[in-house]
Amino acid sequence: MALRRALRGLLAAIAAWGLTAPAAPEAADMGAAKKEGQVVWYSSLSLSVAQKVCKLFNDKKLGITCVLHRDGSVKLYQRYLQEAKGGVFEADVLHTSDIGHFVTLKKEHLRPYKFQGSGEFIPSFTTKDGAWNILRASVYVLAYNTQLVKPEEAPQTWTDLLNPRWEGLLAHAHPSYSGVITVGMLSLVKLHGWGYYDKLAALKPKVVQSAVATIPLVARGEAHVVAGTAAYNIFGDIKKGEPLKMVLPKEGVAVISSPHAVLKKAPHPRAAEVFTDFLFSREAQQLLVEDGLHVGHPAVKYPEGLPSLEGLKLIEIGEDEVQAKSKEIREMFRKKFGV
Repeated sequence: MALRRALRGLLAAIAAWGLTAPAAPEAADMGAAKKEGQVVWYSSLSLSVAQKVCKLFNDKKLGITCVLHRDGSVKLYQRYLQEAKGGVFEADVLHTSDIGHFVTLKKEHLRPYKFQGSGEFIPSFTTKDGAWNILRASVYVLAYNTQLVKPEEAPQTWTDLLNPRWEGLLAHAHPSYSGVITVGMLSLVKLHGWGYYDKLAALKPKVVQSAVATIPLVARGEAHVVAGTAAYNIFGDIKKGEPLKMVLPKEGVAVISSPHAVLKKAPHPRAAEVFTDFLFSREAQQLLVEDGLHVGHPAVKYPEGLPSLEGLKLIEIGEDEVQAKSKEIREMFRKKFGV
């Protein structure tokens, strides 16, 4: 499923979502889930949002505790594979922003599960076999500090970042940690080639670990421009009153689809199903929307100020392309940026 197809579903399928809905999946076994007692969630969702999700679930007092392990997409993927290689299985459900992870894991490590209400979802946010489903989506954007950068001087395109005036003033995250950055960089290499990153590296941006970490760096004035992050990260900080403004570059933006899956060797398989049903419920999906994300539930209400996907120019990237190119993105970044 290409990201272009995902967007088309997001924009066009709403009108038809209930017309050909398949039979509802069987309900998760709550009694068995309570006996298991907990669900271990490996998630790349930003820490503050992931904690809200876990708290919302735990506050229901279902007899199942959400145990969160939050890290970057690549780190979580590597952790899971290392544990699996040693025959250790701690995670019940996995969520990252690199869809290539799920393509790789599908055959040996994922257990298809169709969550409650999946037949009513925007189709592009689900898979036919339920091997994984898209928990959230966001677009790859720029942002700048409004106290340090005048609107007329702010970058409006990706290539505007290559202006020498931004030397030492850009903040960029590392694709070896962040799935958001991996997919975002892939979109820009597709758009402008690797020469774009040769020029960007020459400006000596401040490199931090995660896409989220670029934002406080710019908000504090240690850098002036975020050179790429997920829109939901910026959206939340703007709501808090940080001196930031989001920019949707004119050349195009990537839609970053972030899947969720139940793991085949989950130590708490029934709790994993209950938690998955919760994640895709209207209540949990609305929580994600309030934090600036786009989701597949047809009944959520989007907050004012969240960029609409309609009308945006998209840089198309397929899931197989993400799988095939992620390693190259990480290796080339280390080579060009020296970190």
